[in-house]
Amino acid sequence: MYLEPVFSSEDIQAQMPEEGRLFKKVDAVWRQIMGELGAQMNAVETASKPGLYEKLLELTALLDKVIRGLNAYLEKKRLFFPRFFFLSNDEMLEILAETKDPNRVQPHLKKCFEGISGLHLDAELVIHGMMSSEGERVMFSRPVDTVEAKGCVEKWLLAVEEMMIRSLVDVVTASKDAYFHTPRAEWVLKWPGQVVLCVSQVYWTQEVHRALASANGLQTYLEKSNVTL
Repeated sequence: MYLEPVFSSEDIQAQMPEEGRLFKKVDAVWRQIMGELGAQMNAVETASKPGLYEKLLELTALLDKVIRGLNAYLEKKRLFFPRFFFLSNDEMLEILAETKDPNRVQPHLKKCFEGISGLHLDAELVIHGMMSSEGERVMFSRPVDTVEAKGCVEKWLLAVEEMMIRSLVDVVTASKDAYFHTPRAEWVLKWPGQVVLCVSQVYWTQEVHRALASANGLQTYLEKSNVTL
């Protein structure tokens, strides 16, 4: 029951053909046994049927082989994209069973990326940015096309991870450059909260350093800081 929805997915069957074949064999024989039990309606006679015990042992061994293959498959995916280690096997399988639909990844993003509640996708399944649970949005410096990954979720997630870092660098740089050209009240509201904190700390450190190096600089900077607050 646990494995049936997994191996009913065409995407996983394509990536695990041997395990899929073994599971279908186990499933068919098990259904046959259950069908005979339903027709016989006598547990003692059915259980004492010649060869049944050996057949069940064989099915158990095949299932163990399928599960080992499945675990190895999940481990391979996790090693390629280590943030998958934050997800359970069930969550991993839910994502991998529908690799053509990036939206199936959305509910699990919070576990993979702290502070990210969703990705901004268009109708062509191209990712243009990331969003926080507070509704803030950071647009990517370059869109990430999930279709190019050809069903490999871990590939486009790696591209998203790289683009997150690059985009934040670009946004922080742009915010830093705009700091002196925009009234502070406008500047604070124009950029994402964490970017505002980062750039503010950069300039605060520079200004304190200069204040320490000048006569009466700290008193002057105290007055400026109070006005800013």
